[in-house]
Amino acid sequence: MAGKTPILVAVPSLFVVCSAVSAATYFVSPSGNDGNPGRSEEQPFRMVQHAVDRMRAGDTLVVLDGCYTGTLKLKSGIALQAKNPRKVVLCGAEPLKGAFEKHEGNIFRINVGTNPKQIFYANQPMSWARWPNLTWSENWIGNKKWASSGPGSGPGELKADAFGGMKDLDLVGGYCFLRYSKGNSCYSRLIESFDGDTLHWDDRDFYSVAFTGEDGRKGSPAAIGKGKAKPNVRARFFLAGALDLLDAEGEWFAEDGILYFHAPGGGQPNAAEVWVKTADYAIHSDEVVSDVRIQGIDFFATSVKLGHPANDRIIFQDAHFTYIGAEPLFINNPLGQQIAKPIHVEGTRVGFDACLFAGAQNTALRLGGSDLIVQNCVFAENNRHANFQSVALHVYAKGTFKVTRNTFFNNCSDAIRISFDHGAYSGSANPDISFNNICNAGLYNSDVSGVYMPNLSQHWTEFHHNWVHNVKGNGVRLDQAGEKLTVHHNVFWASKRGLNIEGFGNFNVYNNTSVLNHEPCMMTRNVVAKRKGTGDATVSNDTSFPPIDDWNVLNNLVAEFVDRVGPSEDGPFTESRQAGTLHPERAKNKSIPISDRGSVQGNLTGFENSIFMNGELDGLNLIPVDGTVKNGVGQTAGLNAQGVTALDRFRGAYEYKGIAWPTGSDWMPYGLAVPGTMAQAEAYAKKYHAVSIVPEIAVVDLPRGVLGLNTYQAADVQRVPMNAKKKKKKKK
Repeated sequence: MAGKTPILVAVPSLFVVCSAVSAATYFVSPSGNDGNPGRSEEQPFRMVQHAVDRMRAGDTLVVLDGCYTGTLKLKSGIALQAKNPRKVVLCGAEPLKGAFEKHEGNIFRINVGTNPKQIFYANQPMSWARWPNLTWSENWIGNKKWASSGPGSGPGELKADAFGGMKDLDLVGGYCFLRYSKGNSCYSRLIESFDGDTLHWDDRDFYSVAFTGEDGRKGSPAAIGKGKAKPNVRARFFLAGALDLLDAEGEWFAEDGILYFHAPGGGQPNAAEVWVKTADYAIHSDEVVSDVRIQGIDFFATSVKLGHPANDRIIFQDAHFTYIGAEPLFINNPLGQQIAKPIHVEGTRVGFDACLFAGAQNTALRLGGSDLIVQNCVFAENNRHANFQSVALHVYAKGTFKVTRNTFFNNCSDAIRISFDHGAYSGSANPDISFNNICNAGLYNSDVSGVYMPNLSQHWTEFHHNWVHNVKGNGVRLDQAGEKLTVHHNVFWASKRGLNIEGFGNFNVYNNTSVLNHEPCMMTRNVVAKRKGTGDATVSNDTSFPPIDDWNVLNNLVAEFVDRVGPSEDGPFTESRQAGTLHPERAKNKSIPISDRGSVQGNLTGFENSIFMNGELDGLNLIPVDGTVKNGVGQTAGLNAQGVTALDRFRGAYEYKGIAWPTGSDWMPYGLAVPGTMAQAEAYAKKYHAVSIVPEIAVVDLPRGVLGLNTYQAADVQRVPMNAKKKKKKKK
């Protein structure tokens, strides 16, 4: 990607950063001096903050090669750009000083004065001491990542066959990471006791308090007592954060400011080659900033927070963000969201172009505000412990946004989650999600989507021309009480299902292709009011549950396509069935095949995959070669007025004997190939389904520079669990 020219072709007005007529160019270098004038490469400043403090609106700071540590406070109207992209890194980690001494065996220790959150050695991320043992690249190998609970497990306790070989380990004060019951989230809870047979973990409020255990409540004592859950509670888990778990190369543990490390190769590590995270944020400001451009600068083991809602025109171009955040624990939803440290920018006219987001512990990028754009970016290897609350990209919109031509792969939970601030939303252009390649989302989750829109109005978001495939759950999901969404010209394959659209109505769903998925695509009309729903005007209260005939569901090419009653309305459905008041078609089956009726027209289902150039996953090419896809319904003025503006007469996303349009970014990091065809995208998803790409580290050989004298380190809240951490016995 080096030397790549950012494109920023969509909504260009968002990316015009104001400049002054008398703009100046400054330079900063690790070998500089803050007594220099800073106006040339030969006489640069040394400290980035020193340079920024002297800049005026319109000025540019050229950053020379180096690894810069500390925390920078920006000001408005300036640009920061790397002279050589990939060789300027704002770094949240620093090498250790001093020397390791032998602890026991191949474990060495050193006093670092703090309990670090991330360790890197020999240009590789190291693992917090854990069982089962696991390296970074093995993260998606399920039987290495997780252990399974055994018979006799129950609320607050775990049994496993492997515990018999661990009976002498002192685990008290460590943590149990649980994918519990439904398995949507990985919660980390304190280990209270372990006797070699049973492990007890802190389940205080885990089942009974909202948002602490979420689907764990299905395994609660009350549920078990009522026979609603099996006594052998379903759980997959791993253990981490105890000195006695430090037994493999590449593992580390810290306690009371002492770092214990088992280096790869087993010998005594050189402290100068061990990099320890020291700063949560390389850029942090709670004040308003505007007209800022950051170009060609990378961020390693750190994050960015520009959280003021009045920020305006903040642009990141050609920036690589790797190992974002680092909080090892996710105790519950509220605390997990509090401690997560994604790249977080709020404001108006905020853009990310040709950027990489890789290796985030939880969410990678959170954008809030209006006139937002994310384009030609790559999101990979984020949310690696599978917390449902964390996603690769979270857009919290107060106005229009555009997410286009990005590649998402190997991200747990949803790849993209869209939320709206409905009270503050101000519409202009329709929000747009287009031409993205989304695969391998939700690898360890159970109820996830490639793109998830939780509920309520989507303000006529257009979701179009995307490839969504190899997703653990839905390709695209609009949850209950949804309204005002257009989904057209997308291709879904090899997922649980392609489309899952639910709500009260005002939907345009047309010219989509969905094949080779495990379950049917679904349209679900809500007929009763929802707790988080809209007003009565959108609620029909027609509990006869008639088939959908007033949504524009047109010209879709979907192998299996049903109109169903959603789980949230099981109660009213049962009452109507018992009263004999269901619609005649619904009385036969809760799920009705989509067929022509009213505004539902021209959909082709139940076909053979021989209608495509290649309907097999190997060699996939979903261009139709069979004339049955022609002669769908045509565009009308009435449809145009309702937001159906790109209807094609053929069924599906591609024209009969047409040409495939590619999706995703036009680049990939680390020399990875750019998937240009459906067959290449499918092969790519399969290859990396069990292989975890290790984001490259490029700081060791760079000269050391200084961002600023201050280092922003957030409060260490994750070290204070729901009850006070019990004193751990010292290992003899």
